[in-house]
Amino acid sequence: MRGEVLFLFFTAVSVALHPGFVLQRDEGGMSNYGLHVKTAVPYTLALALLVLYSARAASLYGGGDGRLRRLRQLILSYSAVVFSILLSTYFYSLNEALKDLHFSLGTALIVVVGVGSIWMYRLWPPTLETRSLLAAQLTGDVLALLTVVGTLHLLFLTEILSNVAFAALLIRTCRRVAIEDAHLAQSKDATS
Repeated sequence: MRGEVLFLFFTAVSVALHPGFVLQRDEGGMSNYGLHVKTAVPYTLALALLVLYSARAASLYGGGDGRLRRLRQLILSYSAVVFSILLSTYFYSLNEALKDLHFSLGTALIVVVGVGSIWMYRLWPPTLETRSLLAAQLTGDVLALLTVVGTLHLLFLTEILSNVAFAALLIRTCRRVAIEDAHLAQSKDATS
């Protein structure tokens, strides 16, 4: 949760320092903030702290059943892709091959959070909240893909929509897994 809060805070700082990227008709993506001197530090902090706290969260799910291992793998995959995007941000404007690599990593992020969101959604009985979060996350992914192929120009907005919905599903899942594991441990202790 800390990572997501810090991500949103430092993203807001970046936008406040240079709102033009998200207010233009042809809206750019978050990576634009990594290319400029006045926004590079908050942009870097946004993504680096998201990666750091996500990786720390993944370490909490090391053992246990298959569900815990898959949750850990999801968080680690998410962290690795976000970290790769962060690193590629600083170089993608140098040539077409690096730009293609950066955009491919962005597409990989869409796949990881999309598949991860569907998996998390299927873990629990559906509620209005989880349906809404999944719909928001998948809508963000679809709109991001439409932006990548040139149909839309709303990349920043779609990135934020997808990220916030994915984070909400992830936080909800992590909390629920922790509660269920605590109940399971209590029932094992009671039967021993």
